[in-house]
Amino acid sequence: MGGFSISPCSELTAASQQLRSKLSSAGDRLDADSFSHLLPALAKNTLLDTFRRIGAGHGAIWLVDSAGDHLVPVFGCGEHADHFLNGKFKLPADQGLISMVFATGQPFCENAIHLNPGHSPLLDKQLGVQTEAMIAIPLTFANSLRGIVSCVHLSEDDNGQEAKTFSGTDLGDLELASATIARLLDLTLIEQILGWQDG
Repeated sequence: MGGFSISPCSELTAASQQLRSKLSSAGDRLDADSFSHLLPALAKNTLLDTFRRIGAGHGAIWLVDSAGDHLVPVFGCGEHADHFLNGKFKLPADQGLISMVFATGQPFCENAIHLNPGHSPLLDKQLGVQTEAMIAIPLTFANSLRGIVSCVHLSEDDNGQEAKTFSGTDLGDLELASATIARLLDLTLIEQILGWQDG
């Protein structure tokens, strides 16, 4: 049984390199404020649904700043989100496991994070919590690695509760969500470049 296929359009193919260049340029100009306005509702819902499915009450999208010096949380959920979004926290790009994932481009999943010497305590100290487990996934869109999608299990300091953990399946679920978000971001940017409007 034959599958559905579309032959490339030669006129559009000739312009594809220009579109790629425009897409990269648009991605380069994104900052925390413009990203939060760009992020489609479908992407937010996809991420929040994934967080719920894997049992993560706290998560974020981190975007590298224009200088490449910091990773900035631009979207987040959980009871502490208001205390690290909107410019209230920036992670130095040479510190912590989130920055390691950004530097290597490799996904990361680990439990007992507070015992890892590579973990940066900066955000934990600001929020008064302890990170127990983390998943961090590279976020590549507009032709470049531009950020990280992460989720964590936290424990309040000295609350005596048993730490929650993440699994390999949880890692795979968040990888899929990150890839979906990246495609949605690319589509949203392309629609803006082409001047497409819904309705």
